[in-house]
Amino acid sequence: MLRYITFGFCMAGVILGLFACAPNPKAEESCNFVQNVYGQRISWKDQVPIPLIVHANFPREYLPALERATKVWENAAGHPLFTIVSTNYKETASPAKDGKSVIYWLNTWEADKPTEQARTSIYWVGDQIREADLRVNDKNFDFYTDTSTIEKGVHLESLLIHELGHVLGLKHIDGSSSVMATYLALQVKRESLATTDKDAMACEYK
Repeated sequence: MLRYITFGFCMAGVILGLFACAPNPKAEESCNFVQNVYGQRISWKDQVPIPLIVHANFPREYLPALERATKVWENAAGHPLFTIVSTNYKETASPAKDGKSVIYWLNTWEADKPTEQARTSIYWVGDQIREADLRVNDKNFDFYTDTSTIEKGVHLESLLIHELGHVLGLKHIDGSSSVMATYLALQVKRESLATTDKDAMACEYK
């Protein structure tokens, strides 16, 4: 049975996924992770590092920012969490439920969601993620990696850190300095994990 929920507006929406039937598993503390219908945390469990595929449309000059964003989470976990297996993917132009975790750079976006900077969709069976697709909104925003000189500039590394948190299974959290806060203001950097984020990682990715 397909279940979904959308986190969205300024940073990211997450469409979330498939449940396998199971005999009443024990509920767990959320630790800021998405939970399934049984209250179990959704994550990749021990299936890390996660193979990430980068679409060919993703600007080559921004690949170092993506690498740095992955390291922020890996430094907190103390071990590899991601591996970029390709940077020239062309098989699909937009996210598809195909078992591949792809990062897309899109110059088209829904007209009713112009303030959404990016969106991550994750799909799971039971309590284990099987796929995560990340899309960046290049239609409505401009991005920078060092110093912004543009009015609508979004700090790309901060954005990618947030989205990779969704890839790992984390949901939005507000009222703290978490990188998983719902909104990222223009020309603002948010590059360091808060204690809340590090504690969440300890629950699933020790």
